[in-house]
Amino acid sequence: MANDTRAQKRPNAELISPRVLPHQAAAAKALRRARARMMVCFWTLPLYMLAIWMLLTNQRETDAFMFVYMGMWAGFALDMARRRCPFCKKQFYVEHVLMNLRTRHCVHCGVDSLIKTITPLKEDLRS
Repeated sequence: MANDTRAQKRPNAELISPRVLPHQAAAAKALRRARARMMVCFWTLPLYMLAIWMLLTNQRETDAFMFVYMGMWAGFALDMARRRCPFCKKQFYVEHVLMNLRTRHCVHCGVDSLIKTITPLKEDLRS
C-alpha cells in the first residue's frame, strides 16, 4: 500500500489547539456551512436535470426554474469562494483560479475546517 503523504502533512482533526480563538472557530464553522451549501447544490444536480426534463416533456417553460437554481448555485459558489482562512487570511478553497470542492483544509496553509475552541470546565472557572 502506498503511503498517504497528504494525510501525514495535515494535523489531526481531533486535536484541539490552544491557539484557536472563538472568532477563528466561528470562521471555521462558516467555512463548513459554505461548503455544505455548495455540496447540496452539487448533489441535487441530477434532481434538477430530472425536473427540467419533466418540464420540457410536458411542454412547460423552464426559464424561472433554471434562473432560480442557477442563481442559487452562483450565490453559494461565490459565498464559498469569498471565505478566507482564519489563520493565513487567504481564500480557503481557492488556490489560483479554480475552487476545490472536495477539500476540508485550507489550500494554502493546510489548517482543517473542523477546528474547535477550548471550552473551559465549570470547575476551572471557579478557581
